[in-house]
Amino acid sequence: MKLKAYRTLRRNIILYVGLCLLFLTSGCGLDVYYVLPSPYDTNHEPNYNSNYGESYFEFFTNESGFENDGGLKFQGTEVYYKIYSSYSTMTSQVSTLQSLASSDDTSTTASTRLITTYTYKPLAVKDSTESPLIPYKGTNQRVYIRLTDYLDMEEFSAKILADDEYLYDSESKTVPVRNISEKKTFNFGRTGDNDAVPKSDDEDVNYTTVSETNKWYVAMFAVAVGVDYLYTSYPSNILYLGSVTIDSSSENN
Repeated sequence: MKLKAYRTLRRNIILYVGLCLLFLTSGCGLDVYYVLPSPYDTNHEPNYNSNYGESYFEFFTNESGFENDGGLKFQGTEVYYKIYSSYSTMTSQVSTLQSLASSDDTSTTASTRLITTYTYKPLAVKDSTESPLIPYKGTNQRVYIRLTDYLDMEEFSAKILADDEYLYDSESKTVPVRNISEKKTFNFGRTGDNDAVPKSDDEDVNYTTVSETNKWYVAMFAVAVGVDYLYTSYPSNILYLGSVTIDSSSENN
């Protein structure tokens, strides 16, 4: 009898502890997972064979209908880039990322591979420390990015626009630069103070082969970003924006 009573008591204790744990994990919100809407459309997606007239990126943020009154605060949209010495390496990694994105609606698998594994860097802006690149406004924004300058033509100059306006209410042109300590431009073939050919050990470079044609390849992705009340960061799924070729033997790209 004593053994039977002990077993019954032990079983009841285990059941009670299990129910308590279930209650605590449910009540503490451990099962809550926030999902941000990812940027949803590329209005213009260049590829590495595009000519200078087509070498720009254009996409829409996905903000309409999202209310910043819950547990997650939508901060804005970040653009990540990577410079490659080999277009075959670039296309292979881009293909992997696109495949992950197509089957990854709620988890961070694609964004983790993008940022942690392939070490893509957030695109920076000359003379600015704002982050994310495109701040949240509550309405979808059309974003235009051109990385390089072609001749002295304003239409084909390096700049970033959101709804045809410079970023952060700036009156001067918002120019994209590399997110490395020197904040160099993407004008690899020019000789200005902030122009330079990428180096094999630069943080934003994937260097696998020596480029005999002096060409570099830049791929970009967009990611919405937000934080919860504990300031835990939540990225959205990723959107491929396209790729461009930059010829370091030419001033104009």
